[in-house]
Amino acid sequence: MARSCALVTQVWRVLARPVMRRALALAIAVAIPAFVLSAGNGLRAADVIAWSHRSALVRCGLWAGWLVLSGPVLRIAFVAPGSVSLRALRLPQTPLLLSLITLCAAVELPWLALFARGASPIETWSALTGAISISALSISARARPRGSALALLALLTLILACDPPALVGAVSSTLALPIALHAAQRDALEQPALRFKLTRPSVALTALYTFHLLRLLRVERSRLSSAFGAVAVGSAGLLLSLRNEPSERSLPRVLAVLALPLTVAAAVSVAPLLDNERRLQALLRSLRVRQSSIILAFLLAVATPSSALAAASGVVVSAGAPLGISASCGALFTWALALAGAVGLWGRYLEQRSQRSAGTFVAGVTLIALLATAGAYGW
Repeated sequence: MARSCALVTQVWRVLARPVMRRALALAIAVAIPAFVLSAGNGLRAADVIAWSHRSALVRCGLWAGWLVLSGPVLRIAFVAPGSVSLRALRLPQTPLLLSLITLCAAVELPWLALFARGASPIETWSALTGAISISALSISARARPRGSALALLALLTLILACDPPALVGAVSSTLALPIALHAAQRDALEQPALRFKLTRPSVALTALYTFHLLRLLRVERSRLSSAFGAVAVGSAGLLLSLRNEPSERSLPRVLAVLALPLTVAAAVSVAPLLDNERRLQALLRSLRVRQSSIILAFLLAVATPSSALAAASGVVVSAGAPLGISASCGALFTWALALAGAVGLWGRYLEQRSQRSAGTFVAGVTLIALLATAGAYGW
């Protein structure tokens, strides 16, 4: 028993820091819009759970949204630095699986809190183990699409999508949990079976912009999922607000409510893109790439995720606002570009002055969001 506890502690020492950093970012990205949504519209966790039981569309959308958000973060538990050493040590399965379960449960805390506040303990356990199992099986299937993992993934997804009794869901997801974690731990570090080459010879601006996007898509999926979560929750709250309290001046409200989520969506991309630029600095100098092209590629890469999410939010918001789809999408797209430009320039300013403190950057981003919100309300 003491040896097992020591092994669990050692695994936590290796994997906990990168996992908890991403889990904390995900929790903050989800918690802030969720608090605004529940406080402003009186939406309770029990209401969300009840809607998911009544409507298959709501249930599938709720599960799919959370799995998209938590999947890239949960993957860190299997690919973080030190994972190769843990695989080579061939640790006993019981303490290894126990440590992976606790790490994955830390990632699933917002999901666990939703069901803990609005459902029974058995249903809460079913939701927790089901989310971990589906994410782990997806990680395994992405690297090595084995027939057994794909069959178990399809079966578990079908069971949970059909809204079975709480005990049936808890038993099925609990039985699948160790199999899923073992498969993910075995396959996560393998190279994907299918890889697409997206790079082509081009001008410096296009090549650098593509390189930035590939960094976000391949390495920083957890940051993108946090941006998606912030904008999705903000859009859902805005839609409920517009339906509960219609207004003729809906556009200022739309811009004001989504100012903070869109600012967060842009801010999460700044640090990895600046790191990208630092790594390429010697190559860019040797190729004599103009500074204007470097800055423009950086700003476009920062603005791409937030502007894409803003355009998608415009489609959602148009269902509750007296605005056409083109008007709402165009306004939010332009708004996202402006916010991303301000956030990107603030990040570059701190980088040039060697003031890379996270607190200073967050303070500036918060000020940009507050000024944007106040300006939209006063418009």
